[in-house]
Amino acid sequence: MINFKKILVPTDFSSGSEIAYSVAQNIADTFGGVIDFIHVVPTITYLNESIKRLGVPLDMEKDIYPKIIEESEVKLEKAMDQYLKEKSKGKHIVKINRRPSYAISEYAKKHDYDMIVIGSRGKDETKFIRGGTTERVIRRSHVPVFSVDDRFDKSKVKNVLMTTDSSEMSLVAFPLAVAIADAFDARLSLMHVVELYGSLSEEIPKSPKKGELVSIYEGIIERINHYLTKKGFDSIHVQRTGVTYEDEVIITDGENSRSIQLSTKIEKGVSAHYEIEAYASDEADVVVMATHGHSGFAHLILGSTAEKVAQYVKKPVITIRPDEDEFED
Repeated sequence: MINFKKILVPTDFSSGSEIAYSVAQNIADTFGGVIDFIHVVPTITYLNESIKRLGVPLDMEKDIYPKIIEESEVKLEKAMDQYLKEKSKGKHIVKINRRPSYAISEYAKKHDYDMIVIGSRGKDETKFIRGGTTERVIRRSHVPVFSVDDRFDKSKVKNVLMTTDSSEMSLVAFPLAVAIADAFDARLSLMHVVELYGSLSEEIPKSPKKGELVSIYEGIIERINHYLTKKGFDSIHVQRTGVTYEDEVIITDGENSRSIQLSTKIEKGVSAHYEIEAYASDEADVVVMATHGHSGFAHLILGSTAEKVAQYVKKPVITIRPDEDEFED
């Protein structure tokens, strides 16, 4: 099973980024993790060059940035004292970088974090639900990213939605979705949209007796179990119940086992992201998805579907990037 023992919380000290603090604590309570805070001071290249041209006796590197770092460390310590339990408090980190999203994602990867918990919007609010920095962290990060807003309430998480385009790359999100559903004692829903102009699920063999949608559903469940076996997730498997679209995820823990209710929704629509957004708005409490699907391109997420979902869906979103070997395959 996936675990979250090491959590990184980026903050720019805005009210939007502060929302992530309590969510990170909830996750730490559930998994016994430690929380580190990070603040990235963006380099001010134009100001630095202007000061040099004017001959002002100030040096950004020697005079300005050390002061900003010192003030930021004080703010981080104060925030951690206010929002985190003593046993959950880790380090506070301040970095200087021209691109905050790059600094956050690279630091998380280098130091082996299990999850980044970030507010949907910071100071760089955009027309999207998720601000520019958050969107870029989602796109770049090799660590799962949990982006949250003020609508998240752990006690009200009843349905975790995972989207899939039926590709193996998209199925990397399944163990993560199971871990979240298990931690929050919620049911799990799978959603696949058969788009009018073609979907990867067209490759799944269709049985005339069962029909197109049932054939796709059974093919996706089969692919999930194959993926779990291939990747060594021996403690998880999907068990068919005999009821179409209704199954169970069995989690084995030594001699003990437990189950999570699994529902699968196969929908036909012109636009996958529209169907997902509509369903998530009414039925889901958390959305889990891979950052890449069958397209594999770094700037696309599930053929741009999940990118749009991440930008616009008004629910907490957890994203996970496939490993490099997935891209090689």
